Amino acid sequence: MELSRIYAIEAPKLQRYFRARLRGSDDIGDLVHETFVRLLGALDTGNPLRPGAYLQRIARNLLFNRTKRLENRLAGFHMSFDECYELATPPNQGEEIEVEDMMRIYRKALSELPDKTRQAFLLHRVDELTYREIGERLGISIPTVQYHIARALAHIDAALEQE
Repeated sequence: MELSRIYAIEAPKLQRYFRARLRGSDDIGDLVHETFVRLLGALDTGNPLRPGAYLQRIARNLLFNRTKRLENRLAGFHMSFDECYELATPPNQGEEIEVEDMMRIYRKALSELPDKTRQAFLLHRVDELTYREIGERLGISIPTVQYHIARALAHIDAALEQE
C-alpha cells in the first residue's frame, strides 16, 4: 500500500488516539508526524504486514517515551517556593495527574508479567540492550527474547487501553 493512502486512512485515527490521551495538548500534529516518520524508517527495512497496527504500536511507544521523559523531568525538578516569588509559568496539574495515572497503570502491568518476560522487557527498554545481549544474559534464544518483549508490550498496551 502506498504511503499517501496509508496516511489518508491512518492519520485521522492517530489524531483521535493522541487527542484522547493528551487532552488540550498542542503536540498532536507533531506526534502524528513523528509516527509517520518512524513508519518511513521501518519501510526502509521492509513493509509491515499491517501498517495501521504498526502505526498504533509506534504511537503507543511515542506516548510511553513522552511519559518517561516527563516523569524524569518532574523527578529532577526541585524548587523551593522560598527561593522564588513567582513561577514563570502556571503549574499544569492535569498533565502531572495524567502522567501519574499512566505510570501507575504501567507499573501495575509490569508487576503482573512473568519474571522472565519482565526481565527481558526491562533489559531492552531500560538498559537498552539488544536482543542478542538479552538472550546471552538470560540464556535464551533471540526469538524467545522477541516473544517475551512482544508479550510484555501487548500486556502493557492492553492495560493502558483499559484505562
